[in-house]
Amino acid sequence: MNPIRQLIKKTISAVIPQKLFLVHGAPRQNTNRSAINISFTFDDGPHPEYTPQLLDLLNQYQQRGTFFVIGEKAQQYPELIERIINEGHEIGNHTFTHQEPSQSSTRCFLDEIKQTDQTLKQITGIETNLVRPPKGKLSLGKMLGLWLQHRTVVLWDTDPRDYLMSDLAEMKNWCQHYHPVEGNFCLLHDNHPYAIEAVRQLSEHQEFQIQSHTVSHWLAPKGDQAILTQQASA
Repeated sequence: MNPIRQLIKKTISAVIPQKLFLVHGAPRQNTNRSAINISFTFDDGPHPEYTPQLLDLLNQYQQRGTFFVIGEKAQQYPELIERIINEGHEIGNHTFTHQEPSQSSTRCFLDEIKQTDQTLKQITGIETNLVRPPKGKLSLGKMLGLWLQHRTVVLWDTDPRDYLMSDLAEMKNWCQHYHPVEGNFCLLHDNHPYAIEAVRQLSEHQEFQIQSHTVSHWLAPKGDQAILTQQASA
């Protein structure tokens, strides 16, 4: 993300309530004080090969994550969406097709959000108000449209750029030089193998201990409770 966009993002996050716009988590009194508390977030899945491996690893290290899923992929692999929820993680909306932001009108973008909502509710019976736009890019119209629907726009403050990596050594090198800060939102992608390596390396790091929570941990009044509404299917 270029410096101008970073500045804009920080400015917005400083003046807009967290329930509307979230880039990182504010320190909480009820978190694990022996660890640095962050959130692993995963975009562009689910993936039939990498998402199951990632879920296995998150379970092994007792970490929690938030998966911003693409609606059409959720339709392809509904069993993975169910597994994400059943294993204590949460889902967020990442549009239906991940259309290039500059080629997507406000109307089309909001329609894709709605279509993904319907898909996720059909699979799980759960509604989520968490939205991450493709590439983290939003026009003013798209942002206002989401806020009028009482959505929480979730971006990130930590990006290893795993989508540009070509081998695991690059991720290992990034993890060795990463200095986590309380409340970091780490952007990863579960349609690549490098997110798996990131979780492994950071969970086994010798210089610090991290504990990953769902994004909603930072929003909920108490503990690691997702802001999800369970409703019976029609």
